[in-house]
Amino acid sequence: MTEKPEVSEDVRIQRTRALLQQALFELTVEQGYASVTVRDIARRAMVNRSTFYRHYLDKEDMLSQYLDQLQTHVSEAAARAESARTSTAERVPAGLLLLVQHVQTHADFYRVMLGKHGDQGFSYRFRQLSERRYRSLFARLGEADSPNGAPIELKLRYISYASMGAILWWLENNHPCTAEELAIWLGQLSMTTAGLALQQFKPPVPGI
Repeated sequence: MTEKPEVSEDVRIQRTRALLQQALFELTVEQGYASVTVRDIARRAMVNRSTFYRHYLDKEDMLSQYLDQLQTHVSEAAARAESARTSTAERVPAGLLLLVQHVQTHADFYRVMLGKHGDQGFSYRFRQLSERRYRSLFARLGEADSPNGAPIELKLRYISYASMGAILWWLENNHPCTAEELAIWLGQLSMTTAGLALQQFKPPVPGI
């Protein structure tokens, strides 16, 4: 059976983007993100620079699209867990677990990008993954600022920085616990910071 032209084209696009992404990851680990050029990425992926520019404006746009895609995958994982409502899904935040597993797969890249010599724009977008989840959670539960409590925006900022710091600690110490354990502990610590009870957190909210 002959493959449809549009399907074949989609496969080629996905393959090219995967090659370019892998090239960026490898080069970032080898020489640092700041020094990586589009020429370097194209050469490592064995494509022309014109091919790169058919997909991305520059390496920053490439990272931005990558994080957007990661956010989508994480949100979908959490939504599936919410629909299933299994005991495991209630115990382990599904979106957060997927994120941690993804970071583990690309540990060297994230160790560089989230470290002291990493990219501030990337770190900011990464922190937003956690912030968005708890912003959605607060909205669903009707949480509002209290005269006697910390402002919600302060809680969100604290959680996002703490989550990123915990993941970086995990990377720098060569994964001293499993991805599932880290996801559980991060969920528990974040809920405590947010002042939420475990019962309020079930079922998981779409997001991380």
